Amino acid sequence: MKLKSCLTALILLLCVPAFVRSIRAQENSTDQTTAGPPKFLNMVHQELKPGRSGAYGELETSIARIYSRENMPVFWVELGSITGPAEVLYLNLFDSSEEMAKAMDALSTGLAAHPELVQMQDRLLQENTSNGTSVLGVRRDDMGYRAKTIDFSKMRVLRLSTVFAHPGYERAFMQTEWSLSEASEKVHARSAWAVYEVVGGLPEPSFVIVTPMQSLQDIDGIFEASESLKAAEGGALEQHLQELARIAYGTSDTRLFAVGPRMSHVSKKFAAGDADFWAPATLSATPPASAGKGDKTPPKNVGTPTPKP
Repeated sequence: MKLKSCLTALILLLCVPAFVRSIRAQENSTDQTTAGPPKFLNMVHQELKPGRSGAYGELETSIARIYSRENMPVFWVELGSITGPAEVLYLNLFDSSEEMAKAMDALSTGLAAHPELVQMQDRLLQENTSNGTSVLGVRRDDMGYRAKTIDFSKMRVLRLSTVFAHPGYERAFMQTEWSLSEASEKVHARSAWAVYEVVGGLPEPSFVIVTPMQSLQDIDGIFEASESLKAAEGGALEQHLQELARIAYGTSDTRLFAVGPRMSHVSKKFAAGDADFWAPATLSATPPASAGKGDKTPPKNVGTPTPKP
């Protein structure tokens, strides 16, 4: 069996030496801590073809069950778009580059032992998706707001903002985030957020700001904080933030996603954060008899990154 599919199934960019050096540099230059969100966040976006959401979900659920049944130590959290185009987002969470490498090895071994998974994953993409991207970010501990309180196992909704900074104005972006964090402290904002610097998959300099929430009602807290900032110091604080953003920001995009436990595959340690919610993601069950059948040979891989490990 060719392993091209399995290599694109995780973080394809890890195969690029310069990319790995960038990861090592980031890892060595920051404090290694397990508190808060993961050190490395791989975000795999898959745009869905019109009308293919149901078929995608059914097949992906079968794939996730096989990973669970076979105890494959390759994990991901699946989310579906609430705003923007119909899209599936996969989060691969790693605390170190060594953990990423182990996941790659486990994936290669697992798919070699279960070639039906390669066929199913290729079908998943070929039949149901139109485009895909894989982005890797490194957590910036010098930015964010109450980031160490974030627990992805409690997340039910994710607010994800991608910001493309003006080249040469990375410092201005950092100052914007520092000021926003300080302002959030002043108005006692409830929603915590973390900043990841993109080191592969998007034009640089770019950053991803993640705000995990326990429900859509938590969006009220974001709006309340925004209104408080407008009122703070007679509006001078908000004006200051806007001026910083105009200097630092090129373009930005913000979307909302909802977690799908049935299409996720998480570790038992991760699931312990809310065992009832994550039960579908850890249940070992036999997939439908039709799963993986109907194709005599796997479809040709078109190079789109596979949506998960």
